[in-house]
Amino acid sequence: MTAERIDGALEERELATSAHTRDRAMHGGDRALHRSDRAVLAWGRWYTRDLPEEVAADRLAELESDVFEERAAAGDAAGAGRSIVGRAIRGVPADLAWRVARLRGASLTAPRGTFPLVLPALAHVATAMLLAWGVLIVVRVGAGMLDGSWVGAWDLVAAGVVGLGLALIGSALTLVPEARWLGALWLAVASYVLLRFGMYTLIATSTTLSTFYTSALVEAILINRVLSAAGVLFFVSMAAWWLPSAKALWAARPERVHRSPMIDPEGTIA
Repeated sequence: MTAERIDGALEERELATSAHTRDRAMHGGDRALHRSDRAVLAWGRWYTRDLPEEVAADRLAELESDVFEERAAAGDAAGAGRSIVGRAIRGVPADLAWRVARLRGASLTAPRGTFPLVLPALAHVATAMLLAWGVLIVVRVGAGMLDGSWVGAWDLVAAGVVGLGLALIGSALTLVPEARWLGALWLAVASYVLLRFGMYTLIATSTTLSTFYTSALVEAILINRVLSAAGVLFFVSMAAWWLPSAKALWAARPERVHRSPMIDPEGTIA
């Protein structure tokens, strides 16, 4: 093929690329105008987590269809986004009831010993308790530092802040189906830091706990070690229980197809 035809082919590629870029920019601007739609769909993804993939996909497809139809009917009318969000808020009880019904159905048909309903609920309760414990530690230390009554070591302050940060990251990761197992590992580390050192932090801020610690030293240390080990083992077990849902991380990725024309040494396009 001649050099003129090669230049023409390259020019066509450039025009197609620029058109694709304009389309992406237009669609990106359209998405920016409909943040309410994205918020509603994000809520749908949240309450369909932990459900079988086909059930969650059908529910999300139904939700996307409803949002699209309402948006198409409203057009660019003012208040369309508020109407969509308001409808979603009014439907929250029905969405949660739907989720509970599907989880219960999955638990009744699940293989014996898998506990698909109890274990996730127990994990979320344990996560909430761990976060509350971390917040209590940080608040008590902060109050003691403000009124000048804090007499503990500074490494306990750092342990409380770091432990709470790890717990927040872990709890956020457990909301993402593909990263729940990783979030459970973060929570395992956070539980060790908060339970192992958090007790000593509270002892430094409480006269009652300090008296108990000095009067029953062996029992206090035993309770601390048992709780720390139990927290770590629980979240590590949850990570192992959630790990099969993350197999896609190691799935073989399809090879990228190169669509650009191949030019041979003789100047022709294959």
